Amino acid sequence: MENFINSILLPENLPEIALEDFTRLDKRYLKIIFIRITVFAIVLAGGLISFLILAEEKPPASILAILITGMAVLILYSFIISILGFPKKGYLLRERDISYKTGLIFYKQISVTFNRIQHVEVSQGILGKIFHLSSVKIFTAGGNASDLSIPGLLSVDAQKLKEFISEKISHYE
Repeated sequence: MENFINSILLPENLPEIALEDFTRLDKRYLKIIFIRITVFAIVLAGGLISFLILAEEKPPASILAILITGMAVLILYSFIISILGFPKKGYLLRERDISYKTGLIFYKQISVTFNRIQHVEVSQGILGKIFHLSSVKIFTAGGNASDLSIPGLLSVDAQKLKEFISEKISHYE
């Protein structure tokens, strides 16, 4: 305890992360997002149609118009937000940590230092297999709130990233 130093760090002296340094997700991931929105729209429309078929009393035309308009607006909004927000998503691999940023309306940037990572996994769903994309999931000692998932990576790149991170975290054990 005799050599304890706790220096003051001023915000203007902190290193900056340039947004240009982030690696963008593969553009094919946007197609997966579109497919998910489309499936959601089909399920929503199917639910509405089922309700109309099974309902003993048909709703007034004005209520039906409001429901259909609301669904159309919700789906259109989802597509627009996905298109505009996609270029904002990306990850940054540095010497001691990995960061992921996302968000158009609500910006979020998560950074996880390698010494906090418990394990790393690569996952791939059905659409990921079709488009040759995977997600890297990083699990930390802090629980679900501090875990990190990076979707939309080429499967080869996801595997390389997993191996790189696994190698880095093995030095901390």
